[in-house]
Amino acid sequence: MSVHSSSIDKVAANDDILTQILIKLPVKSLMRFKSVSKHWLSLITNPYFAHCRNPNSSSVSGLFFYSSMRRRNAELNFIPLQNNEILSDDNDYVYLTPLTTIPSLSGKGILSSCHGLLCCSSYSNLEGGDYQFRYHILNPTTKQFKSLPQPRDGHKGLNLVFDPSRSPHYKVVCVWHVDHVDSVLSVDYDRNKHCYQIEIYSSETGSWRACAEPFTANQNSEFLGGVYWNGAINWISTSGDSLYFNVEEECIGTIPMPPIPYGDWKGRPFRYYGESNEHLHLVIIYGPRIQFDVYEMERDYSGWFVKYCVDLGSVGAAFPQMMQRLSWDPMYYSFAILSLVREEKDDEDSFLVLHVPGKILRYNLGDKSFEKICDVRDEHCDGNGMIEDSLMYFWFHSFQYIEFVSCI
Repeated sequence: MSVHSSSIDKVAANDDILTQILIKLPVKSLMRFKSVSKHWLSLITNPYFAHCRNPNSSSVSGLFFYSSMRRRNAELNFIPLQNNEILSDDNDYVYLTPLTTIPSLSGKGILSSCHGLLCCSSYSNLEGGDYQFRYHILNPTTKQFKSLPQPRDGHKGLNLVFDPSRSPHYKVVCVWHVDHVDSVLSVDYDRNKHCYQIEIYSSETGSWRACAEPFTANQNSEFLGGVYWNGAINWISTSGDSLYFNVEEECIGTIPMPPIPYGDWKGRPFRYYGESNEHLHLVIIYGPRIQFDVYEMERDYSGWFVKYCVDLGSVGAAFPQMMQRLSWDPMYYSFAILSLVREEKDDEDSFLVLHVPGKILRYNLGDKSFEKICDVRDEHCDGNGMIEDSLMYFWFHSFQYIEFVSCI
């Protein structure tokens, strides 16, 4: 045996050295090397390996964009956000075609994202023209997916919970409407509110279970698009207080909301709501404005404070199409906040991802500079009844991608 072969064997037999080598490889190479041996597969899919490769499980690598509500033939798009990379056939991002991983199903869409995993929906056609929805958890990095047992019919929202710094297991929070309120509530029931119950799916047990006591919420409460932050799923309401569900303690709490200006009967016009690097952010814009505040929630839920003051005047000057009013709501200019990315090391490098007609931009919250990330086609109206608009996406069509190589 040569000295060279002996050295290779020693490295291959030392898990610590081998791990340090493997964590530096690109994703596509890692996925191929899983088939080298059962031992390599075990190393690469171990949660410890995933942590070593990406110790900051909140570091956003890119964004998926998907909308099945506004367009008949929706499609999935992806843009990278790290190191100003350009999407091409020469990098690993072409490996990310996640929804095609789920076979033989129609109407595939993304419901939520959480620390590298996606919660997706699909439907299959049944006899008689009916159809059945199915739900799946997908790791877009590894292309692995798992179909969930069917949740209760008539649910109001599914919300994904996953934090690899706390547990290798994920959960799905399902909220459903309770019809017979008198039989489930032990307190006086407000007829102006609705009654709800929560069920939780755990990947550890592989099953759903009812949890917590039934609770009441305003009739306009929305349980789609909940954001996982601070150990809880957080929902927002256009009027009144919003709610959160603490996943570990299995209890409901109240989120105070900024007051609605007097006379604004439409409620709060949310323009962005999301989490980044353990910070919860909210943007509300009343009327046609390009100046706005970005709110951040206190960790004890005591209230919102202004984290950033934004003026997009320079962006509007560079892209005058942005100053056109939205066709479907002339109260607003033609721009959308798709994401807010907080940088862990230097808050001066935190940025907004903006969508203006035909383009997606990166707007730095520190020095107020901006640059184009990519071009996108304008929305339009055709014979199939598509909505005429200059924007393709809004914040509720945007889902964070965080690299995560462990198994689900």
